[in-house]
Amino acid sequence: MSYMKYSEKINKYLKGEEFSNSLEISFAGLLEDKSRNQKLIEICSNKRVIHFGCADHIELIDQKIAANRWLHKLLVENTSDCIGIDINKKAVDYITDTLRYKQVYCLDIENEKPNFLQANQQWDYLILGEIIEHVDNPVLFLQRIMSVFKDHVNQIIITAPNVFNVSTQNDISYCRENINTDHNYWFSPYTLNRIVYKSGFSNIEFTFADRVALSFKNKLKYVLQRIFRKSVMFQSNQFNTIILTADF
Repeated sequence: MSYMKYSEKINKYLKGEEFSNSLEISFAGLLEDKSRNQKLIEICSNKRVIHFGCADHIELIDQKIAANRWLHKLLVENTSDCIGIDINKKAVDYITDTLRYKQVYCLDIENEKPNFLQANQQWDYLILGEIIEHVDNPVLFLQRIMSVFKDHVNQIIITAPNVFNVSTQNDISYCRENINTDHNYWFSPYTLNRIVYKSGFSNIEFTFADRVALSFKNKLKYVLQRIFRKSVMFQSNQFNTIILTADF
């Protein structure tokens, strides 16, 4: 799996040591044809994972289970241990009482402390899947995550919508916006890196993914586009999710 890690030169801008109002950064070589879920499962296979926002939207759980796309189910099936956390009590009750999943907890991390973490208990990853764009203050939210979990988790994985995707670019060309009405932000790789850095995390790396796996037809189209078109921006627009990892 290809990841990008910003150079020390770019990191000076992330840290605020340098300033530019037109910084240009290339994403060459990062593109793959795996979906967001496929990449997350690949990263977390046989690992110990804490999954924030595990419910997704309660209205979509059954639909995604039927399509084998509900991330928490896939994580439970592929990790060595998986805890689920969500702020939506109705969704948590449905997951535990109706779907019979264990180790799923209702928690408002900004105002509560988890009571399920044991002393000296260590986890490989904490996943924030498509959450950061929903919170009111992403830096304060991530700082809270850092303070609560830094002694228990090795790395954080954040996925977020990539503003540089072909659907958004098409909408812009038609002077329209197509948006999840619960979102507060769009993120680019740089702006996501910046809030993660400002929140105290280190060793930040990122890559791209599509929300769903590409069909054979689209895989072929993607390969041909990479061969015959040199535009890095054109290529990166095809992937609508940023996957970022960082150390606590």
